[in-house]
Amino acid sequence: MKAKGIGISLNADMVNGDLETLERHLGYIADAGCDYAELILHGLDVVIGGRVHPKRLERVREVLGKFKLGYTMHLPYELNLLSWAKGQEYEAVFETGIELSAAIGADTIIYHSSYAELTDQNLEQHYFPKYGRMKREELFKLLLEEDVAMLHRLGRIAESAGISIGVENNIWYDLKNDYTYGVRPQTVAEHIRKVGLDNVGITLDIGHCYLTSIAYGYDFKEAIEAVLPYTKHLHVHDNFGKLYDAKAYMSNLPYGYGDLHLPVGWGSIPYSEVFEWLAAYEGIVNMEIEFRLYPHFQESVEEMRELLAR
Repeated sequence: MKAKGIGISLNADMVNGDLETLERHLGYIADAGCDYAELILHGLDVVIGGRVHPKRLERVREVLGKFKLGYTMHLPYELNLLSWAKGQEYEAVFETGIELSAAIGADTIIYHSSYAELTDQNLEQHYFPKYGRMKREELFKLLLEEDVAMLHRLGRIAESAGISIGVENNIWYDLKNDYTYGVRPQTVAEHIRKVGLDNVGITLDIGHCYLTSIAYGYDFKEAIEAVLPYTKHLHVHDNFGKLYDAKAYMSNLPYGYGDLHLPVGWGSIPYSEVFEWLAAYEGIVNMEIEFRLYPHFQESVEEMRELLAR
């Protein structure tokens, strides 16, 4: 694999808008030998009320400029274009995230795939009055068309700024009422094909793919190989394939539950094989390591370079 570089993600909750913490945590990432850091919009306190705050942007840019790092930008985790309650606000913040990314020189934006909460109450109060009565599956098809249109519009804006958007395959612990294209990488790719822009692709999250392939019964290797042509960005981290969440990291860790964001090699994902399947990938390999494990960043970067070289 001819990777563009190696990155590590920040933790939005730990940074929590504090510039001294931001600088210290970027220092951990730079000292580990990374080429990139993945910023998270809602941890920077730059987008306020849907707009980029110029004075705050100036302060954050001062901090970012202290490091010889490239940057990528993860949008807020809860941002969901198919939200019936906040969809317009989320779309506006997505657009502002493009503006912010351009201002700091981040050429890749990561967005968690959309989902619609089709509960009985939401159907009766919000969807049926607007779309008429229909089956959930039929309604979801209409909503997907709207999502495609929004991603196309946002993609055009990003394209003019030289920015790529990677829609991430996500995990769901309970799909009873949540309708999404994001569980299987192939359905993300199908959605991206409908968007029809070269700069809108997939952020392939290997850890999420491993968890959901086991939980929902699809082929892990087949999924990765199928979406490689659409993959703009890569998230790598390890887990044990157990899609269960005890709600607290220190409660999950002893049992290997859930989306643990471990360094590669600490879980059961066969990364040597995964990188063989991804041999043609040439983008950034971004490690999403639980930030409490920052003392292991340097060894993780060194081991990743060795793994990629093989």
